[in-house]
Amino acid sequence: MKVLHIAPTPFFSDRGCHIRVLSILRAIETYGGENILCTYPLGRDLPGLDIRRTPAVDGYERTEAGPQKGKVLADLKLVMLSLRTAFKEQPDIIHAHLHEGVLIGWVVRWALIWRRTPLVADLQGGLVGELAEHDFFLRSGFFAGPLRWLFARLESITLSLPAHLFCSSGNSERIFRNDYRVRASRLTRLDDRVDLSAYDSARITAVTSPFASDVFVVIYSGSLLPIKGLDILQEVILSLTTKRRDIGFVLIGYPTETMAQFVDEHSIGGRVTLVGRVAFESLPNYLLSADAGIEPKHSASGEGSGKLLHYMAAGLALAAFPSEHNCDLAGAEALAQGHTAKSLVEQIERLADDPAECRAAGHRNRERTQPYSLQSGGKLITDVYRNLGLAP
Repeated sequence: MKVLHIAPTPFFSDRGCHIRVLSILRAIETYGGENILCTYPLGRDLPGLDIRRTPAVDGYERTEAGPQKGKVLADLKLVMLSLRTAFKEQPDIIHAHLHEGVLIGWVVRWALIWRRTPLVADLQGGLVGELAEHDFFLRSGFFAGPLRWLFARLESITLSLPAHLFCSSGNSERIFRNDYRVRASRLTRLDDRVDLSAYDSARITAVTSPFASDVFVVIYSGSLLPIKGLDILQEVILSLTTKRRDIGFVLIGYPTETMAQFVDEHSIGGRVTLVGRVAFESLPNYLLSADAGIEPKHSASGEGSGKLLHYMAAGLALAAFPSEHNCDLAGAEALAQGHTAKSLVEQIERLADDPAECRAAGHRNRERTQPYSLQSGGKLITDVYRNLGLAP
């Protein structure tokens, strides 16, 4: 089975959205699928993946999440690339990623209307909620209400286009079903997947900790942006570095400028190691060197938390909010007891003060990742393909 993926994002840039796309590609491979990915010019190629890129785009120059002035032109070029690729490769199915990918995929499908190529989509969260998290409506002043209505209508139309939708969490599933009336028969929850073999401590060498052996290491991996909970992360770090000498933080991700300034302003460079961007393939080496993983994000879009699954696969204890999605993954007992920075601080202190329980929690978390293997994701996806009349 040949699958044409359309991803309007600078794949691969070692961040959450791209890690989810990659896990879907790898999951499909476990069931014998052949993937072709059309994407933007930025990002790095990965071994074993057939990645087709648009030409360079003026004004589209950054790989981090967020709007750029060249975005519209990048999407137009991606439409042309996807059309050329579809005509040449004649895929059995079009698998669109993100809302823009759905619109592009719909154009491609209609250009190949005589082939009746099914269109499916993977959406990590709601469009309106994501725009709200980027403060798009807050910056729109008087036009905030009309714009919110307009984008809600656009999202409703977008969700009606694919034959089937994959969503990333119970939150996003509820948004699509309740707010946009997507039928249950057209919607499948596809939680993030993880390559469990990548976290085999018997064959992976952890990096050397930047702290003394008696320091409890808390690690964060992800974009260092406000929509990812940067303010809460900073509050937690400042609270703990002020009163505890036995707790240190390792921060993996980008952009680093805001966090580097924060560390310098508070003179906590000896307690916080800012690693910056790390190749996804090397992430297990870093996670295996830590004691606990922190997830400071609240999400209004319904987006899941992929990093939590990787923390768990590495056998780490967790400092994360007890959201519905996080509870589904790890169980409420593994999480903080509230939804504030203070609750994360208290969770980290509990873990640091009880090393035996911290290790036991990490072991339980590792065990809970078993249902989220690439193979289980591949079965879920190919079952949907089969129900659309495609051969496995």
